[in-house]
Amino acid sequence: MRAEEFVAVARALWDGWAPGALAANKKTGEFLSADALAAVDHHGAQFDVSGFGTLPRSPQGHPVIVQAGDSADGRDFASANAEVIFSLHSEFEDGQKFFRDVKGRLPAVGRHPDSLKILPAATFILGDTEAEARERSREVALLQVSPQTAISFLEQLWGTDLGGYDPDGPLPEIDPVLADEGVTRGRVRHVADPVAVAKAWRGLAEAEGLSIRDLVIRFAAKHTFVGTPVQVAEQINRHVQEEASDGFVIVGHTNPTGLDDFVDRVIPELQERGVYRTEYEPGATLRETLGLTQ
Repeated sequence: MRAEEFVAVARALWDGWAPGALAANKKTGEFLSADALAAVDHHGAQFDVSGFGTLPRSPQGHPVIVQAGDSADGRDFASANAEVIFSLHSEFEDGQKFFRDVKGRLPAVGRHPDSLKILPAATFILGDTEAEARERSREVALLQVSPQTAISFLEQLWGTDLGGYDPDGPLPEIDPVLADEGVTRGRVRHVADPVAVAKAWRGLAEAEGLSIRDLVIRFAAKHTFVGTPVQVAEQINRHVQEEASDGFVIVGHTNPTGLDDFVDRVIPELQERGVYRTEYEPGATLRETLGLTQ
C-alpha cells in the first residue's frame, strides 16, 4: 500500500536526526557531524529513497499524522498510522458507528483509544432563536449552491451534460452514463453504482418534493449544527460525550470572519460546561494540545 510505505519512509527520515542534534548545532554554531544523522536507504515497491532528512527533528519528534480516507483499507491504515482522522461522519448516529468501528480496530495494532482522535468537519449557523437559525441556514445554503453549481454537482453522478435541465425542477429521468463516457471521462468516480444512487435520489426527491437544487443542498450544503449558541454547544457536547466524535474541525461559511460567531457565542457555552479549555499550556506541541497519547 502506497500510503503505508510513504509513512514508513517519512518516519525513517524524521528519526534520522538524533534528538539533541539541533540543539547542539545551535549551541556550537557548527555543522552537524555525520554521526548526528542516520542515512535512509529505502528501496521499496513505491519509493526509492537514499540520503538524509533535510529538515531537523521537531520538538514533538514526528508531525501529527492526519488521515481522511474512509474505505475499509483507509480505516485499517488510519488505525495503524493516523493520529487524527478528518472524517465526513458528522451526523450523530453515523458518527457513533464510525467511531466504534475505527476505535475498535486499535487494540489489534497495540494502540490506546486516546492515541487517535476522530475530528469530523462541521459547519454551523447560529440565530437568536432556532427558527431564525434555520431560516439563515436556508439562505446561506442557497448562496453556497447556485443554480449552475447544482447542475454541475449532478453531472458528476450522471456523467453527461445536464445544462438543459431546470435546477429548480425535478431530477433527470434518464440513467447515468458509464464512467468512461461523457463529461466525467478521465475523472475518478466515487460512486460504485451511479444508476442505483440516481434511483435513490429520485425516490428521495419525489417523496419530499425536492428540486435538483434542493437535493444538492441536502447532500453538499447541509449545515451540521443549526440553532442558538446554547443548542449548538449542547449538540457538540453530546457528540463528544456519547462517542460520536472526539471533537470537530469547525468550518466557517465565509472568509475571513466566518468563525467569529462561533468563537464569541458558542465557545463560552462549551467553557461553561467544562468541556473546552480556557487557556493553552505554554510551549505545548500540537500533539500535546490535542491530548494524544503516544
